Amino acid sequence: MPAKYVTVDDVAVHYLHSGPTTLPDVAPAFDRGRLFILLHAAGSNAGMWRRQVDAAALDHSVVALDLPGHGRSSGVEGLATTDAYADFVVRFAAALRLRPFILVGRSMGAAIAMTIAARRPELLEGLVLACAAARFPIRDENLAVLHDVVRGRLPQQFTTETFSPATGMELMREAWTEQVKTDPRVRYTDILACRGFDGGPLLDRIRTPTLVIAGADDQVTPVALVEELARGIRNARLEVIPAAGHQAPLEQADRFNRLVADFAAALP
Repeated sequence: MPAKYVTVDDVAVHYLHSGPTTLPDVAPAFDRGRLFILLHAAGSNAGMWRRQVDAAALDHSVVALDLPGHGRSSGVEGLATTDAYADFVVRFAAALRLRPFILVGRSMGAAIAMTIAARRPELLEGLVLACAAARFPIRDENLAVLHDVVRGRLPQQFTTETFSPATGMELMREAWTEQVKTDPRVRYTDILACRGFDGGPLLDRIRTPTLVIAGADDQVTPVALVEELARGIRNARLEVIPAAGHQAPLEQADRFNRLVADFAAALP
């Protein structure tokens, strides 16, 4: 899969993209169909979007970036807030001189996407929020475990709580393999950023056409929270994917990709 780097705020940002690669300092051509920008979840990286990049690249242009400190992007620290991440993504888009795009975010990526949609609507043609909530219900005990991992008191955790009971071990292993590509310290600060996120004041400011997607078996952002999120955004469309948890784009990639493709096709 083609990949490149661009420097933003002294960070070497790694990103996957559609179309042929280019010379090191030349941005790829993103001139086919719609343009999609994909934002990953806390402690994750662009590799979790491979199925979406492959699907979108058939007819469209697509970019999936590793946020600072994640995956192959430089640094060992994440940013402290979702606001800071949103500002960074805007500067990333400016560095690549991107045309208006459909912004797709999962979990923390969705919080970042909401922030951009509320504050910089001129950048967007559409908005897709997956496995998200206006406030993330992060439990103290989960945060304590992550803190112990960071301090070396526990090994890195590979849990099943983000998956549907219907999800096979092969997909879980794939997610865990991507998880270890980002330092646990970054995952911890990401979860703190998610805990500090309050999307409530943003929702009634979002005017971009919006698709909200939930996993029916999501234990992290349960369907009830995703439904509440969708109700807060004017004319948002809600879709619930069966046999999917908090990793819905991975667990039910074909269904997720069809929903996003149909949404994009219906945009003016």
